[in-house]
Amino acid sequence: MNSLDKSLGMLAEEKKPVRIGLAGLGQMGRGLLSQIRGIRGMEIAAIADKDVEATLKTLKDQGIFAEDYTFIDSRVHSGAACHTIEGIELRVDCFSGDARKKIAGAYKENILVYSDSLALLFEAEGIDVIIDATGSPEAGAYIALNALTSGKHLVTLNVEIDVTIGPFLRDLSQKQGIVYTLSAGDEPPAAKELYDFAHIIGMDIVAAGKGKNNPLEREANPHSLAGYAQEKGSNPYMMTCFVDGTKSMVEMACLSNATGLVPDCRGMHEVRANKDQLLDIIKPKSQGGILDKTGVVEFVIGDLAPGVFLIYTTKNDIIREELKYLLMGDGPNYLIYRPYHLTSLETPISVARAFLDKEPTMVPEGDLVSEVVTVAKKDLRAGEKIDRIGGYTVYGLIDTFKAARDEELLPIGLCEGALLKSAIEKDRPITYNDVDLSGDSLIYRIRKLQDKRSNNNKY
Repeated sequence: MNSLDKSLGMLAEEKKPVRIGLAGLGQMGRGLLSQIRGIRGMEIAAIADKDVEATLKTLKDQGIFAEDYTFIDSRVHSGAACHTIEGIELRVDCFSGDARKKIAGAYKENILVYSDSLALLFEAEGIDVIIDATGSPEAGAYIALNALTSGKHLVTLNVEIDVTIGPFLRDLSQKQGIVYTLSAGDEPPAAKELYDFAHIIGMDIVAAGKGKNNPLEREANPHSLAGYAQEKGSNPYMMTCFVDGTKSMVEMACLSNATGLVPDCRGMHEVRANKDQLLDIIKPKSQGGILDKTGVVEFVIGDLAPGVFLIYTTKNDIIREELKYLLMGDGPNYLIYRPYHLTSLETPISVARAFLDKEPTMVPEGDLVSEVVTVAKKDLRAGEKIDRIGGYTVYGLIDTFKAARDEELLPIGLCEGALLKSAIEKDRPITYNDVDLSGDSLIYRIRKLQDKRSNNNKY
């Protein structure tokens, strides 16, 4: 970490900072903008967010006024260019010549550029790293393909795209010689730090996971959580995906895909316990616990939140004696945990690693290991359209990729806009055969290609 800090300091002294394009200025994006403005060797050079009114208010609140930025209106698009990436046709909006000159001039003068069009992030040659803070699977797929094929590293807080098309994006980035990575500070990379630590010193992993720091209500929706979301300063849809459990499922699927750990059962066990109770509960049934197998992902509702944890063991009696001497307990299982994760506040670490070391913080290890499947939140009618993650119609549950594939269950990352062909009762998983999916969906087209290439592909 010190080497990264020193390298950033040198870039600051040379006035050649890492130039960042930020997609999305919601809760995470606002924090990133404020924080990175105070980090030497980094600067936010461009922002793209479709909500102009909210964005201009955020800029003003952070002391950035009209004279401090250049606004590029999406209405100055001069058309669109179509090109093929890995066999996928991609339509990219293009700015007019005058708009491009304004963008180039702003970058030359080190003036922040803002647009309500994502195309801004790919037009500018001066952008080194793009951060996706949108949370939208479809927008995330568009950002990822454009970022990686325009030679810009991509750091994503959009875990939803990683659990849907992460292997494809990892492979594409490697072909392009640039970095695709999850962001430090989110629970999956924070938990993987513990996994890597235990794994490299030869311990056997029993379970790894996260603490959930809000209630679990499967029927929650943006209306029922409107007041709670406002109190927390969060978007109601984002808050809903936290409370209905979908976010925890997505995060643990992400950890699973990067480590090979699997859910012990569909949806995991939803353990309700404080951290001093975990070793008595999250252990094999043969030891009086709840697990049918070891090497699993799990989430816990209790005082562990907002931290992450890992439970490990060893068959070596000498090591057990040493662990007891080191006050790690009597065994046979041992707990380590990190009592925090700082979400987007840690994202600059991933930006620095991607730009300076050309290394990802975390990516899927191989093909998908786990899937987050789509489940009806209420009784749904034939002809009804699924709204979105964190909405009124569905929630997600983790399962192994094999189980989801064998039952042909619909991944949560593909659910938005799907049209139901028949009625679905509450709490029933939704299959591919239950819906019509839009052929225009970019993330769906990428997922089909990923499945065809996968060693686990059934079709």
